[in-house]
Amino acid sequence: MSRYTEPTELTWVFRPDGSRPATIRARAGVRVHAVSLVGDDGRTEVVLQDGTRLRALPTEVVAE
Repeated sequence: MSRYTEPTELTWVFRPDGSRPATIRARAGVRVHAVSLVGDDGRTEVVLQDGTRLRALPTEVVAE
């Protein structure tokens, strides 16, 4: 018996840690356009859809 499942679309969004400054937390939920490799500090450069660039932990970029 074969079951057809609908394709799922995922979007990467920025979900900052609660300890981040308010200006960074205000970007919560914005779609991610691109990320860099993880650097020596454990962070990656993230470019958001609105053009904002910031450094973030990989755990702050999530699929929804």
